[in-house]
Amino acid sequence: MYVPQHFELGAERTRALLVTPGVGNLVTVHDQGPLATLVPFYLDESRDVLVTHLVRNNPQVREPMTGPGMVLLDDVDAYVAPAYYATNEETPNVPTWDYVTVHVWGPVHVDPSPQRSLEVAQALTQRMEREDVLTPVGRDKLERMARAIVAVEVGIERVQGKAKMSQNRHPDDVRSLIDHMERLGEHDIVRFLQEVSLPYAEARFATIARLRGARSLEEEIRSFH
Repeated sequence: MYVPQHFELGAERTRALLVTPGVGNLVTVHDQGPLATLVPFYLDESRDVLVTHLVRNNPQVREPMTGPGMVLLDDVDAYVAPAYYATNEETPNVPTWDYVTVHVWGPVHVDPSPQRSLEVAQALTQRMEREDVLTPVGRDKLERMARAIVAVEVGIERVQGKAKMSQNRHPDDVRSLIDHMERLGEHDIVRFLQEVSLPYAEARFATIARLRGARSLEEEIRSFH
């Protein structure tokens, strides 16, 4: 993934995305090419692996893998119209799309045992629901259902986070974008813009203004010689 320095997602926010259960695309490579499935993941922090399950007859399970896998975990995203930017009237912009995503690379391990498959499915459920939510289903039915899935783990060897969230824009643009996203009810995006994008844009603009001021002063000094 191409990540310019100003779009790098910090380590703390990247980790926060990893530890929060959610869906992502599991990408694996096989002789016939790459395959992908959108599945829920959770992080086993004790072993630093992402854990999920797949249907047993999924080709990603049935076909041998020829290399490490990849997990794409997307967080927030939104269309950004040119009019959302305060400077658009003076400097017309093109539409864009803001987003936050994390990519993980590592070896993929498939455990076909129904016992492990059930453990994985239960562990995910317990992260999302109250502890007794599966009790009415019954142990026998859960074990039968577990025979139709396999447990999958992706070891975390490399992680890359990207936040393309208008932090390279003028601070006035970020402020106006916040206003538009608030009206659209995009609360998670608003929070990121307020906590990350706006402070970055303000610091960046201040640095640019300071450098331009220094260059102007240097040019004035030279003109006296």
